[in-house]
Amino acid sequence: MGDLLLVLLPAIALVALIWGIATALRPRDAGTSEADKYQRELAERSARHYAAQVQAATAARARLAAATHPSQNAQQHNQQQEYIRAGGQQSNRTWQRPGSTKNGS
Repeated sequence: MGDLLLVLLPAIALVALIWGIATALRPRDAGTSEADKYQRELAERSARHYAAQVQAATAARARLAAATHPSQNAQQHNQQQEYIRAGGQQSNRTWQRPGSTKNGS
């Protein structure tokens, strides 16, 4: 029994020493601190606020552009109406190239 104790006691002590060293060298809690969480939350709120400001500015610019510039479809419609009105007034006239006279020469 004495020989068994002489072998087991150093083996147990060696295992305990290795376990203690491994525990001491293991990295600590990898979680984020409260300050890091606050900074992350602050950055997210700032990004959301900036995105909302950009969206509001884009909408305001679109409203301003719509109020000051007619849409392309409305502009084309107006041009077509003017062309039709001008065509009705000039339907009796025939096109002649410059320099020609009414008798065709």
